[in-house]
Amino acid sequence: MAIRIMKTFYERRETAEEIEFQFKYLPLANLLFFLAIGASLAPCGRLANRTLRICGVLLLLYIIGILPVWMDLEKAMRSGSVLVSGSKFSCKNPLKVVISKK
Repeated sequence: MAIRIMKTFYERRETAEEIEFQFKYLPLANLLFFLAIGASLAPCGRLANRTLRICGVLLLLYIIGILPVWMDLEKAMRSGSVLVSGSKFSCKNPLKVVISKK
């Protein structure tokens, strides 16, 4: 169950030549991040505190879910076999990372 939830944060497609990751919910994670910053700058109140906690928990879950992928991407970036396309702020054109297996 937990692994299935973690895999909803990204799509992974693997072929003989390459591995492709598509990050569908990265724009929402960015929105949560900016909302958390706004809540931390707002005057202290119940709503600001609750918003900050909720955003913090959701961002932490997103980071935990995406961590194994980022470790794979870091290894591939060191070898220089990564192609990045798309935008981290767009839901229509999400961030796509292709790792060559060569």
